[in-house]
Amino acid sequence: MKEKELLDAAESGDLSIIRNLIDDGLSANTMDEHNRSALLKASKHGHKDIVEYLLEQGADVNHRDNRGTTPVYWAASRGHKDIASLLIENGAVVNYSDDRRWTAMDHAKSNGDKEMIAILEEALTTSKIA
Repeated sequence: MKEKELLDAAESGDLSIIRNLIDDGLSANTMDEHNRSALLKASKHGHKDIVEYLLEQGADVNHRDNRGTTPVYWAASRGHKDIASLLIENGAVVNYSDDRRWTAMDHAKSNGDKEMIAILEEALTTSKIA
């Protein structure tokens, strides 16, 4: 199944597989059974090159999975500052909450990540708010 191959490549960091599958017509917004997109998986696992490529291919920066998480939520929770910034530059809403009512900011504060907190605070003053 090509969809699973694309999602696995987004998680493992294999951009060449993703390029080939999208070139063959697979959507950049392909999702798994939990509504997790390739962009969410790449953001969670710190693959900035894949995040950039998927955004160029029209991936939905604010897509929410079944738990309500988004790519920026995962980037923030895992401390991927460059990815969080990239997603925000591309229109990510930073204050969506998951099914436990946690936001990207909650994760950054829980992790004591002052740089991420500053990135998210800046986004809250200048970006879209849900």
